[in-house]
Amino acid sequence: MRERNTETSRRFHDPQRRVPIGAATRGLQLALCALALCWSGAASAQAESSPMPRMLTLISGGAPLRLTVDRELGQERLGPLFGNVMLGYVLPGGRLQHGFGVSASWNATHDGGYTTPVYAFDQVALMPAYLAYYHLSPDVFGIGHVGVPVLARGGPSAGLQVGAALAYRVFAGTGLFAGIDLSSHIARGFNLFASLELGVVIDYEVLP
Repeated sequence: MRERNTETSRRFHDPQRRVPIGAATRGLQLALCALALCWSGAASAQAESSPMPRMLTLISGGAPLRLTVDRELGQERLGPLFGNVMLGYVLPGGRLQHGFGVSASWNATHDGGYTTPVYAFDQVALMPAYLAYYHLSPDVFGIGHVGVPVLARGGPSAGLQVGAALAYRVFAGTGLFAGIDLSSHIARGFNLFASLELGVVIDYEVLP
């Protein structure tokens, strides 16, 4: 009986049969690290899927190309250069965020002939607009808009504008963008423009 107990004691207390504590600790550490990485990835994905609201300011200049030309009014194919400032607010959402904005634009050069001349800064248009903000990467995003421009100075006129821009974030809250717009308005006839604009965008998250 004593020999059997001795043999059993040796079997359970044999140093070669001990659990490798160091290896078990390393395995536990690896498991915890993997769990932390998974949690971090899930949190990051959740943050990316629910971006914060944003405040936007777009300052740009552009050149319009007339798709309809009225020679009797002295119009040329290239319309007057213009400046534009847009203020916008983007609601929280996913990769695609929705918002609204208002812009003010003005003609920066002369337009028309001697019959109906339009001098620089004679026309000012205000435009309420729907905004779409799309995250392409941490530094690249797209901005689309649909608005109704109304002349506040220079005669009664209203129209419709659809535009899209691609922006690159140079600094934390400031970037550059290039956009294209298709706009129409009725003033002494039907006018249709395709415009290219370049500018600066100021883009900040609205923190809670």
